[in-house]
Amino acid sequence: MILCEQCPDNPDCRNCLDALRSGGSAQKVLPSRSVHVTNLATKETTIAQLHAVSRTAIGLYSKEQSLHGRMEVELAPDFRIIGSGLRGIAGVPYYVIDIEKVLRREEVLERLLLDEFHNWHMSDELNPIDVLPDWKERDDKRGRLIKQELQKLSILRRIETIFLYLYDQGSIRPISSNRADRDIEREMKRLVEASDAGASVREQLMSADGKKVFEVYASPLPDQTSGIALIDVTSAIMEERKRRRREWEIYRDILAVVTKEKLLLLSDEELFFLLREGHKSLAMDLRAPEELAELRRSFKRVLEPVGISDKRLLQFMVAVNEAASNTLKHGTGGTITLHISADKTLCRAVIHDTGSGIVLEDLPRATLQQGFSTRHSLGAGFQVMLQYCDRVYLGSSLAGTKLILECSIDT
Repeated sequence: MILCEQCPDNPDCRNCLDALRSGGSAQKVLPSRSVHVTNLATKETTIAQLHAVSRTAIGLYSKEQSLHGRMEVELAPDFRIIGSGLRGIAGVPYYVIDIEKVLRREEVLERLLLDEFHNWHMSDELNPIDVLPDWKERDDKRGRLIKQELQKLSILRRIETIFLYLYDQGSIRPISSNRADRDIEREMKRLVEASDAGASVREQLMSADGKKVFEVYASPLPDQTSGIALIDVTSAIMEERKRRRREWEIYRDILAVVTKEKLLLLSDEELFFLLREGHKSLAMDLRAPEELAELRRSFKRVLEPVGISDKRLLQFMVAVNEAASNTLKHGTGGTITLHISADKTLCRAVIHDTGSGIVLEDLPRATLQQGFSTRHSLGAGFQVMLQYCDRVYLGSSLAGTKLILECSIDT
């Protein structure tokens, strides 16, 4: 078996691909590319030709230097892999590098902190002890990159909201001067001990007083210990909530303007206070299509005595029927209640389902676009609700969608 002498002119040859043992996922690099390769043990560098790639390995052709042991391959200025080299084709200087890590320059710091900090520090892959004494002599590109990453790590270890720990023989200990509260440390220890052996852990923890939220990342190390990074994300979560609130207010204002105040997006609290203005006259659960007829009869029986005109009653019933039908089309039904204002000038039908709600970004299309329908939308019947009701109130969250159809009562 030899490396194809006609490469790259013979795309049908699979010699370099078969050596990767990656099945159909391997691809040729046509034409082959020059890449920088560094032996991490000897620090020797060379130029090799990249002939083949797959999800788990790459194939390199190198006449100048054998590629054995752990290697760093720089595929691009900001993209490199770390892996182990072995001879791929007998009698040919073609080497298969089994991929262990894939790193982009801007991701190095994050990956070291969250997944590989201790592996990096303990494996001597880029040992700071070896590098630091020679900064003045090491002015090459690789040396500058290592120095930059070490400086970033040094800065981050001084940030109070990031805590680094080591789990060893049933106990955890901080590896910096900062440490979290005892209750959080106990929860971290419980998470690591409850995880499967050799498995990484990513969880969220909340402080005992409920005021702080932390992200926990734990990664097993080769020496049977685990490295733990604890990050205080309370501020980030609060900022995200504020951003979502601002976004929600923008959608609310747009829907109100476009529909001339006929469609109003309300919070759960606002919906609650709106319904307190009247009294509940009817309530029923809807779980099957055949129950729609009983719903219409019940509404008619309650509304006719309050003096609503036949035309208004028919329009209101059509709108309520559409809303109730949607709870069956897009879920398992819901609860329908009828509220009448104290002065008997308004009636409000509340249709509440317990689905996953409407995605905020879908609200304009779900409510205003004719024919738009997804599993979480209100369906095409929403146009009917807007046409036949005086006002429609909408609240949607992970707890479900709550729709209030409001209609004036003619006396």
